[in-house]
Amino acid sequence: MRAATASETVDARDAVALALRLALGHATADDAVADWGAVFDASARELLAPLAWARSGRFIRQYADGATASAWRRAAMATHLRGQRQLQLLAEVTSALDEAGVDAVVLKGLPLGEHLYGNAFVRCSADIDLYVPASQRARASAALHRLGWRSTDGVAPWHETWSIWRDDAHQHLELHSSLVSDHLAHLAVPPPSAAASYVAGIVVQAHEGPFVAPYLATHLATHQMAPLLWVVDFAALWASFSEVERAHAETAARRAGLERYLHWARQRALVLDRAAAGDRTALGAIGVGAAGREDVHSIFRHLALAVSVADRARVAIAFLVPRPARRDLRVLARYTVARLRTRLGSMFGASRAYASGERGAATPSFGQPLRVERDEMLGLTGDVIRAGGALWVRAPGGSMLPTIPRGALVRIERLPDAGLAKGDVVLALTSDGEPVLHRVTIVFDHHVILRGDAALTTDPPVPIGRVIGIATHVRHEGGERALTRSPRRSMAVTVLKLRRRVARFARSVRRDR
Repeated sequence: MRAATASETVDARDAVALALRLALGHATADDAVADWGAVFDASARELLAPLAWARSGRFIRQYADGATASAWRRAAMATHLRGQRQLQLLAEVTSALDEAGVDAVVLKGLPLGEHLYGNAFVRCSADIDLYVPASQRARASAALHRLGWRSTDGVAPWHETWSIWRDDAHQHLELHSSLVSDHLAHLAVPPPSAAASYVAGIVVQAHEGPFVAPYLATHLATHQMAPLLWVVDFAALWASFSEVERAHAETAARRAGLERYLHWARQRALVLDRAAAGDRTALGAIGVGAAGREDVHSIFRHLALAVSVADRARVAIAFLVPRPARRDLRVLARYTVARLRTRLGSMFGASRAYASGERGAATPSFGQPLRVERDEMLGLTGDVIRAGGALWVRAPGGSMLPTIPRGALVRIERLPDAGLAKGDVVLALTSDGEPVLHRVTIVFDHHVILRGDAALTTDPPVPIGRVIGIATHVRHEGGERALTRSPRRSMAVTVLKLRRRVARFARSVRRDR
């Protein structure tokens, strides 16, 4: 499940539809009466809040309650300030890489916001993404080390995450030597073409040309439960193209074996206006149901969008045997054992008990949860945890059922001095910058492998440095209990999850044919 703040809603589709209308600038007087807290939560969760404020701020100030309007303004300001800090880091990094003879190209991020919306600071971005040719990764690493950056996850020539401590927080940067994920490394994907892009007075080399659309489409399809901002991004880009530019994009996608990814993203862009108008079918097409966002595992999407049987086999092999782990047989063996153990445990509807007993005593009550957008929530959580405090976050998903019910509040504290142990429930950032609230199944070589209690598969390894805090208590329906290292068992939850994933996969295959 994703760790995020959210409010209870009768039908999540109404809040999401209005969030989209605000982000697209299509709100009308008919939208004046709404559950504004739920709409803000949906906007923040889908990373639409800053864009909605930029395009519909006057409408929000006029009709939303004062508390929600103030929270919305703060979220937009926080994104703007974060973007300015990222821009300073980006200028520093690209200058150092240029001096080192590294041909770095900025992907997405601030230049994309400038290009699509005329404002670099209305897109939420957790990190800086740079493309660096594989032959130049060693020089790039040396230059980053000289600036004080440290590699925290991944290895060249694959996806690699770097971090640095600035402005009392960890800032993140990702290096790529391919425009697609490691699962698709077998495809003949071209390197990005680049052009000078002016971002708030700073010039950077940013991704441009006919392959930008296939790249954004593939990026959207690769991520689990991708925020709706990315659908809005793609729709805005595609709408800005001439017929000639669209034809060039389609040709580029076909040459790279990504034509089905481009078609998949175009279909979602086509229904975006209908979804914003509240059309239930259109909302379902972009993964919004009555209870919230719905999605299949991204590997199923890769398999459905592959252009041939051979490509499907390559994707499956890359998923089962991750390319970055192949160099280290110990990591690969542990990763494989963890997956097999998880899958077998899920098939038989039982989870292994890690340890017994509760951590700590009952905690005092806290007030209502603060509604903030995802990136702000992560920054706030980090600040509180580093100061030795604790706070509650809402967990709207179902991957930790029945241990953590949907919508329950979970208390996050600093990591224990003794370190993490098997069975701990933690809030962590994946390699994609997504927050997850899952249970530790293996601790090894400064990494942990996590899995939701109701999930069928484990998550990719996460460096311990990306673990934000440990979950100690859960509060739901007026009751509060301590989390233990033993997951609650439920045959019904396991069977239901398996059935839902099979059904969603079948629907996805039928829809993408």
